[in-house]
Amino acid sequence: MKVKLSYLAAFFVLFLFASNDLVAQDKIYKKNKKEAIEAKVLEIGTGEIKYQIYGEADGLVYVVEKTAILRIEFEDGRTEFYGKEKMDMEEYFEGQKTKGLKISFLGPLVGNTNLTYEQSIRPGRSFEIKAAFVGLGINREEGDDPRGVIVSAGYKLMKKPTFLTSDTRRRHILQGGYLKPEIFLGHTSFDTNNIFGPGDVRESSTTGGFILNLGKQWVFSEVVLLDFFVGIGYGTGESRRSTFVNNNFAFQSGLNVGIAF
Repeated sequence: MKVKLSYLAAFFVLFLFASNDLVAQDKIYKKNKKEAIEAKVLEIGTGEIKYQIYGEADGLVYVVEKTAILRIEFEDGRTEFYGKEKMDMEEYFEGQKTKGLKISFLGPLVGNTNLTYEQSIRPGRSFEIKAAFVGLGINREEGDDPRGVIVSAGYKLMKKPTFLTSDTRRRHILQGGYLKPEIFLGHTSFDTNNIFGPGDVRESSTTGGFILNLGKQWVFSEVVLLDFFVGIGYGTGESRRSTFVNNNFAFQSGLNVGIAF
């Protein structure tokens, strides 16, 4: 009788282990699939995850990049979220300067000085605030003597490479090609030729509008910024400097230099 009881106890223990194994499964959710993969996660590396299909202990070992995984729900109740490329992980940019102050490189030579402040929000995203001082410089082109201020705000959407691997990441958080929607508002004045009498007539205009910019910014030695851009859009009023506006057409281009801090 005691032998039978010991066999029964052993069988009961084995049953518990087997039952635990039946429910002990991890669920892997990939970005491009709604259904979970029922699996046993074997290894989580820096860029890859290895797993076996649940119930196939002697089956194939599958390898998938972390960037393709949305989340994993482990059998113990834990959930880990993935899905970010390295180029978008903030920890890879720790210690880098996330702000920039830039000035138009040739603007002061033609009496048009632009000052731009940039702040990174997260990898691949930043915003800019710009003030264009029309008439500030060493050569104001006395023919029309432009003066005024135009302020603008833009949001940078950094371009990603066409092909991504698990090791692809940005060299600097402020560097890269970008698309920047921008709104602007300002007031400028200038001299016009008076065809009905002697002397010039001073005219002024309030201008505003929306511009879509394409550009690229480089960062040298982690400090020096070089930003080239060109943009077109819609505008009201009239402006002859910084942002050119005429007949509801708006255009601007520039080369800015500055420092990151």
